[in-house]
Amino acid sequence: MKELFKELETILIENGNPILDSMDVEASRKSEEDIKNSFKALGLECCPELLELYKWKSGCNEKILFYLEDFDKALRLCSFGNLIAYPISAKMYNGYQQFDQYWFTDSCLVPIISDGIYEDPVLINLNPKSKDFKAIYFYSPACQCPDPTKIYDSIESWLETIIQCYKTHIYQIDKDGFLIYDAKAEAELTKKLNPNSEYWFDPCNAW
Repeated sequence: MKELFKELETILIENGNPILDSMDVEASRKSEEDIKNSFKALGLECCPELLELYKWKSGCNEKILFYLEDFDKALRLCSFGNLIAYPISAKMYNGYQQFDQYWFTDSCLVPIISDGIYEDPVLINLNPKSKDFKAIYFYSPACQCPDPTKIYDSIESWLETIIQCYKTHIYQIDKDGFLIYDAKAEAELTKKLNPNSEYWFDPCNAW
């Protein structure tokens, strides 16, 4: 995964995406022990791939994630938003449990990406007994995803998808540093790189 991290970081620099400067808010607190203990406090085990991701970049703070002056003009890593700092992820997970979200029952779905809407997280499956262990899901109760739906097969395929979106100019950064993208082309590319993620094969999500 280190090669993916290196390639993505290079791509972000080359494309002039300023989000890179805001992706490591917990830089002083991202030892392996810090990260593992954060998930252990939730009764979960951080999978090796997620651990490596957070050791590379600990994630964005709440200001970048949620306090957007203009939803359409915000710093973003990808179309689904930004990596959530692991302490904020834990806070969100506990919050969803308190609201008794029905889909949390034995699901071990933990928020890792946000596009600015607290109630619409992108989640990772941390249930080692699940056939979809480490898959990534989108959940939007108010929109087209009333149940968590797979959007990326794994952390690696998510990173590879982002890289290819920048390489093929599906993702571009405008003069103000904001992400603009071709949604239809992104859907086609993501479908190819994530063949087990049903979101992209649902006609309701066709662009």
